[in-house]
Amino acid sequence: MTVSRRDDLNLPCVLSVPSGLPDDAQLPLVFVMHGRGADANDLADIAPAIDHGCRFVFPNAPRPFEPYPGMTFGFTWFDGWPPARETIVESRNRLLTFIDEVVAQYPTPAGKVIVAGFSQGAMMALDVGFRTKVLPAGIVAMSGALYEDDLPDLRSRSATPVLIVHGTEDEMIPVIAARRTRLVLEEHGVGAEYHEFPMGHWVTPESLAVVRDFIGRALQ
Repeated sequence: MTVSRRDDLNLPCVLSVPSGLPDDAQLPLVFVMHGRGADANDLADIAPAIDHGCRFVFPNAPRPFEPYPGMTFGFTWFDGWPPARETIVESRNRLLTFIDEVVAQYPTPAGKVIVAGFSQGAMMALDVGFRTKVLPAGIVAMSGALYEDDLPDLRSRSATPVLIVHGTEDEMIPVIAARRTRLVLEEHGVGAEYHEFPMGHWVTPESLAVVRDFIGRALQ
C-alpha cells in the first residue's frame, strides 16, 4: 500500500493506493470526506477494507474547527447545524473544483468515480455527488444526512446508485435523519440502498463490508 499527501490542489489531501500501484496506473477513484473536527488522515485507514483496486482520495475540509479549548483541533466542512448556507456552498465549490483537479491528474477509467463521506463528509458527498462534472458510479453516505435547503437537480441523475449506512444508536446525527434522507431521495426519483446497524456515530467491520460490496457493484 502506498500513502502520500498533496498540498498543491484546491484542498490538501491524502492519497492511498492499497494495491501499491504507481500514480500513472489507471485506477477507479474513490473520494472520501471526513467528519467535523477531523482531517484528511481520519478515514485513510479504511481504504484497504473497502478496496476494489482503487485510488482513494481523502480531502481535508477547508475550515478550522475547535469546539472548545482543550479539544483536539480539526477541520469542518460547514458551520452550525443545520448548516450555515454560505459555509456549505463555499465547501461545495471547493470540493467540485478539487474533484475536477484530481480526475484530470490521475488516469481514471470512464465512469469509475465514487463519492463518499462520513458524518459531515456524508452530507458533502450527497451534496456534491449530484453536481459533479463527471457522472459518479455511486455515492456513499455513512452516518450523514441530506442538506435540503439547496438541493441539486436530483431527478437529472436519478439513476445514480446511492448507499446510505447509519447507526440506530447514533447520538450525533439521529437515525431519523438518514430515514428522512432516503425519503427525500425517493421523492425525487432516486432509489437509495439503505442499511441500519446497531451502532453509534462510527463505522464497524459490518458497515464497511456493506460499503465495500456496494463499491464493487457500482464499479462493475
